[in-house]
Amino acid sequence: MHRKPSPPRIAFASVVSSLILLPLATQAQVAAAKPGGANADAVAACERAAGQSLASQAAPASELSFDAAPTVDPTLSNENQVVLRGAGRWRAASGPRSFSYSCNVDLRAPESVGLVMRDSTPAAAQAASTRTVEPDLSHLSPAACESSAAVALRQRWPGVSQISFDGATRTLRQESPSKAELHGQGRALPAPGSPSAFFGFDCEVDPRDGRVLGTRISG
Repeated sequence: MHRKPSPPRIAFASVVSSLILLPLATQAQVAAAKPGGANADAVAACERAAGQSLASQAAPASELSFDAAPTVDPTLSNENQVVLRGAGRWRAASGPRSFSYSCNVDLRAPESVGLVMRDSTPAAAQAASTRTVEPDLSHLSPAACESSAAVALRQRWPGVSQISFDGATRTLRQESPSKAELHGQGRALPAPGSPSAFFGFDCEVDPRDGRVLGTRISG
């Protein structure tokens, strides 16, 4: 009598093992491919943090807007946090500016736990916003500045005499519509019998009406 052969248990076990491992591997791939999406709450947290950062500056931001939806950085994101990269624009006192940002959001809150903003305003726009205002000479009176400088010299040297100003050394700089500075040089005798001394003066003027706001003496 011949014995009936046993069923192939090893082969069956191998098939079962393959069926068990395949779903686990698939789940791991799905988890790795989905580190955290750019959901609306995360985007809102980043935009809120960017607005707060700009508002904390000396010149508050206005007309703040953001470009297209930010992108997710998959290399730095995981199931608990997501890193978003985006860009936007705002208006400063000096003119329109643009920026890019990298924002780390805790998805469990969700709140921004890290924000890095970089000014990406084109160089031409930056130069235009920092350009010195063209001087307004319509109300400027060099004589008024020199008279103010003479008064300041008499306060510094009570016995001063022979005050003279060199018109060739005058320079004017205007940084805003309400403030300009006239710089110049001169010569005077600080006291009787003393040698002649050179001095410089800085005269602050309101260019809108030519009013002298203050004068400083150097030298």
